Amino acid sequence: MIVFMTDWGNSHYVGICKGVIKQIVDEEIVDLTHQITAFNVREAMYVLSRSFMHFPKGTVFLCVVDYGVGSARKAIAVKTENYYFVGPDNGLFTLVFEREKPLEIRELNNQRYHYSKSSTFHGRDIFSPVAAYITKGFFKELGSQLFNYATLPYLKAKKIENKILGEVAYIDKFGNIETNIPFEWIKEKEKIKLFFRRKWVELPILRYYAEVDIGGLLVHNDSTGFVEIAANQSRAADILKFNAGDKLEMII
Repeated sequence: MIVFMTDWGNSHYVGICKGVIKQIVDEEIVDLTHQITAFNVREAMYVLSRSFMHFPKGTVFLCVVDYGVGSARKAIAVKTENYYFVGPDNGLFTLVFEREKPLEIRELNNQRYHYSKSSTFHGRDIFSPVAAYITKGFFKELGSQLFNYATLPYLKAKKIENKILGEVAYIDKFGNIETNIPFEWIKEKEKIKLFFRRKWVELPILRYYAEVDIGGLLVHNDSTGFVEIAANQSRAADILKFNAGDKLEMII
């Protein structure tokens, strides 16, 4: 199985890459999402890290969020204990590799396993054919071995007594503020205080959106085990003016 994630939206680029794969192998291709915000590697990093474990062992993750296409950034394929990951070496795999330790990394410089050659469409020419060849058992042949990979700096969540620090992981399409704070840390509480515009705002911890009035703010489990700040039928990110990467400070 190949799981495909990009920031290309409803674009013919997605179909072209699937066509390239199908010329090499008749493998199932699952679209994780193609709606990552354009060029937002941080968002892709978080989305991938909260999704990969739901797929069977041996799955190949084809991930193309690549603002540096054609530049000096490397193209890589990585083997972990349970999966394979293919994409640009730009920090996209930072969080995944904290949970799935890389066993072997290959720079994709063996053109025998490329489809074509361009400066701006490595999704078609490098990443898609490589993902296909991995499902056929090729890996070491893909290129020279690497011993490190690029990481994206982020603020790891931490809890100090009743104070929690973290960051906004990303804003989803509904305007929900997805955080990197484990819900486990607040699950026994009824409310939290969020530092917002130089003051503390109290928010209830609830199970679902409709427990507050339309437009009302709440905190709940985002279904992946992390704290989500949301508004019933409204956009919490617009109300609170938070953006991806912003620092979060809470008191429980």
